[in-house]
Amino acid sequence: MKQTRFIPIETCGLQLRESADGQPSRTVVGRPIVFGVRSVNLTPWSDTRVVYEILEPGCITQELINRSDVVYNNNHSNDIANMIGRCRNGKGTLTLALREQYVESECDYPNTTVANDTLEQIRLGNVYGMSFAFEDDWQDTENGVSYERTNETVDGKEVWLRHVKKIVALYDVANVTHPAYEQTSVGTREQSDRINEAIEEQLKREQNAEEEAQRRACGGKGKNDKRDDDSDDLNDKPDPDDKDEKPDTDDKGETDEEREAREKAEQEARELEEQEQRFREQQAMRLRHRAQRLRTEQELESLIF
Repeated sequence: MKQTRFIPIETCGLQLRESADGQPSRTVVGRPIVFGVRSVNLTPWSDTRVVYEILEPGCITQELINRSDVVYNNNHSNDIANMIGRCRNGKGTLTLALREQYVESECDYPNTTVANDTLEQIRLGNVYGMSFAFEDDWQDTENGVSYERTNETVDGKEVWLRHVKKIVALYDVANVTHPAYEQTSVGTREQSDRINEAIEEQLKREQNAEEEAQRRACGGKGKNDKRDDDSDDLNDKPDPDDKDEKPDTDDKGETDEEREAREKAEQEARELEEQEQRFREQQAMRLRHRAQRLRTEQELESLIF
């Protein structure tokens, strides 16, 4: 899924490069991608947690940059009029260079209306934020994206870190005029919900692993105890000819294998029910957003006409 991230103003470094001959410069440099820095809160709608994202060094490679088609624009607009530069297969009017702590952008602004206007706004200091659009390998929970719960809290909410270890696609870099607005878009809300779902799934996996470890520990202790009992009384051995001997069972008359099979089936049923519930909630949320958008459009039309 395509995502956008705003780079904190103090780290993006958007500025005009000074020219050697003293003439007005048209070269703009910046850091649209910065490693090891916490992003803004990615889950502003959550009542239980705050999630910051950290791009890990190594999540982007020069090879990825060289095979990408990255557009430089304003506010991630797909309108051709808002295109300022482009880096396609490592070449073009936009240059992206991988550094140790960030990706540096450098672009010679063209002589277009939008570029000239943007250049003047940068000179005046009215535009100073940057953002980039990308896709990470969020399904790979080991080498793509992982989540870490910290000991911090913000307004009583847990603080989590989303570590991005592998980015698989770069789409564009952009000058951003109103970065706070990006955090309230419907698309960002959907990403926020997906992040919360991923954390819940990770918590479930951790809980299952802990329960499995405890179960094995208890089972191992039982075997050790039995071996100790056998060593105390070597003569007390089961008769190999006793055909009436039955496997050990618990209070419910289940063997270990039967209990494990039942617990696994119950766990799968619970997970399926939870997935169906999340799907219904997502569908309901999308319908609400769609209805709200239609009402807004109708109100705008009534004002215009």
